Amino acid sequence: MTLFVEYAVTPDVFNVNCYKSPELCDVHCRQLYEAFFDNSIVRNLRNGDWEKFFSTPMVPWQSRIRHVLKDLTKAGRLIKISPALNHNPQNEREWCEEALASHNNLPLNSIIVSEAIKRKRPYLKNSLVEDVNKFSRSTNSIRLKRHIDDYKDALKLILKHANSIMFIDPYIAPEPNYHDFFLLLEAAGNRTPQPHVEIHRKILRGSGQYAPRWGQQDMEDAFRKAFNPVLLKADLKIKVFVWDNFHDRYLISNLGGIHMSNGFDTSKRPHPTTWSRLGRSVRDEVQREFDQGSIDHTLQFTFEIP
Repeated sequence: MTLFVEYAVTPDVFNVNCYKSPELCDVHCRQLYEAFFDNSIVRNLRNGDWEKFFSTPMVPWQSRIRHVLKDLTKAGRLIKISPALNHNPQNEREWCEEALASHNNLPLNSIIVSEAIKRKRPYLKNSLVEDVNKFSRSTNSIRLKRHIDDYKDALKLILKHANSIMFIDPYIAPEPNYHDFFLLLEAAGNRTPQPHVEIHRKILRGSGQYAPRWGQQDMEDAFRKAFNPVLLKADLKIKVFVWDNFHDRYLISNLGGIHMSNGFDTSKRPHPTTWSRLGRSVRDEVQREFDQGSIDHTLQFTFEIP
């Protein structure tokens, strides 16, 4: 149950000779590249030795792979993972074994391999090992309960790896139905470098045009009292943006965006809710909508915690 996935990929997937034609290699690699930059992170196995393997001479690597690796690194999507086996892999099957051992240490979603590797007996019936020729994208929408465990599970890759996170919900506040929201902040903290975290909410205390407004000092005092202990524990800082009014709820990060029908509140009777992953262009549009210089909303004030 996740909108964002973590892949390991054996190097043979990017070897032109592992396909019936160079054109077929390009087609499947293009599909992978689109997924990588849309909703994924990729494991750079053995602390980066996987990436170095593409410098192996005399191998006809797919033409864009080195450029893609640089872009993945720049986008924060290529994540170094500690070695799992005692020896450095020398061929595609050993890289598959390394990926499987890495999964045993820290679960991932899929290991993408060439057709030849998938056909080998140890991997033929292993659903984690996926033939690149049958590669399928993850789902665009999920149904989950309005419970913090479901939220943390669906957001775990973003909370652990995203460089920037925007929690956009008009009602985020230190109130009972948002008490579990603190656990999302804790899950995003205690890592280096610290992610840049923002909360975006409206100035109205409730719904309707006649709802009372928060005073800036009242809001700052209430938020600091509630959020400070959590943020100190998580070694995290957040910036709060208070807008005139808005309705939709989102999570926006450098790794992707999600539209949330009910936002980040939880319920004692956790009825189902729907989350949908945003395409990159829509994610960027929402991010601009809540930029400090936005022309779509009127910024009332901002403050930082702690």
